[in-house]
Amino acid sequence: MQRRNFLKMASALSTVVQAWSLTPAAFAQTSIYSGRILINIHAGGGIDQSSWTDPRETDPLINAYAGVTPAGVAGNIRYAPLGGTMGATSTNKTFFDRYFRQMLVINGVHSETNGHEDGTRAHATGRLDMGYPHVAELFAATHGKSLPMPWLNSGGFSTSAGLVPPSSVPDQTTWRAMGRPNAANTTQDFMKEADLNRVQAARAERLKALQARGDMLPRTKQMTDEFLNSGSSRVMMDRVAAFTPATLDARFTTAHIGLIAAQAGVTSTLQFSSGGFDAHSNIVNSYNGSLTRLTDLVDFVWTKSAELGLTDRIFLRIYSEFGRTPMINGGNGKDHWAVGSQVLMEANPRWGNRVFGASGARHEVLKISSTGAVDPVNGRIILPRHIHVAMREYLGITTSDPRFDLKVPAGERFDFFNPANNTGYPNL
Repeated sequence: MQRRNFLKMASALSTVVQAWSLTPAAFAQTSIYSGRILINIHAGGGIDQSSWTDPRETDPLINAYAGVTPAGVAGNIRYAPLGGTMGATSTNKTFFDRYFRQMLVINGVHSETNGHEDGTRAHATGRLDMGYPHVAELFAATHGKSLPMPWLNSGGFSTSAGLVPPSSVPDQTTWRAMGRPNAANTTQDFMKEADLNRVQAARAERLKALQARGDMLPRTKQMTDEFLNSGSSRVMMDRVAAFTPATLDARFTTAHIGLIAAQAGVTSTLQFSSGGFDAHSNIVNSYNGSLTRLTDLVDFVWTKSAELGLTDRIFLRIYSEFGRTPMINGGNGKDHWAVGSQVLMEANPRWGNRVFGASGARHEVLKISSTGAVDPVNGRIILPRHIHVAMREYLGITTSDPRFDLKVPAGERFDFFNPANNTGYPNL
């Protein structure tokens, strides 16, 4: 076999190996996961807040649509008339009209950086400093550590802090092989199931006999115990085949696989990415495509989760590494800017249809009070850590480990999930 072909094969099998390379505690998992599912979607590149959830519609130096098409309004949320085409039929309109009741928009979030790598880390973990866990990793370590694939990641920040390693979302060929490792193809098995069952039964009896012996060396006993316990994990992975349809969605295959993993109960958190937002030139043309891809992905997640019976279990966050400059540059694009926006979603939240936080007329950072009012004297700038400390509490993933303390004193926190706390759009 040529070295190149070997490497390709090794890469294709890496996800399978990762799923089975678990700790002894993980092999003891016997029940499927049926708790809350955390989904993060990273809008890669630095999404322009003024083309998203913090529009400015009167100054043509900020937006091409200013003075041409007014910003859209869905409930209490305003959005830019972009996506697909610029105007009243934009995909932003379709998206926000459908989902505004499920949303908490957080505007005026200061990333503390305008660098891609640093901003991605800050919004994934809550801190600009290195070493903090992705909120997905902390969630997986709390709610799904013993699952075969507790944290599935297909883009964005994926550096583990040592709690739970991420598993890459496999392609559909590998995914099907994980569910049915004995399947040579859709119509033929490597071995007859009856023969395979006899081999496995004989092996299990032999290992049980070994396990019952009192003269095994510690290392041999550990390996024997792990091999026997792997049977419960295999049962869980059998569910993957049961829940995987003959055809997966062609456009959002990765998201479809992730949701099937959640439905099968073998994962607790998913990370997806939708890019194309680093538009230093021709931002309108670029965003008409990238905004459509992003909103279509989020729509797919909610639509497919309803089909799979997952809707009421999902908490979904849309975030980016930073915002973009208020002013359009000479190439009709925008450059990096620290102030941006995030969106939090659930199916029927009591805290939906709200906007918390704001930026200035040209997206200057503003201080916000604990109730959401603009307060230049006693207010505080919203940072990623403020959102994360609130999410940790809301999702039940607070940690006493001092290494992962976000260092946000109780008196400096925002109660984002209190439906009485609002900001709206005070500069419009």
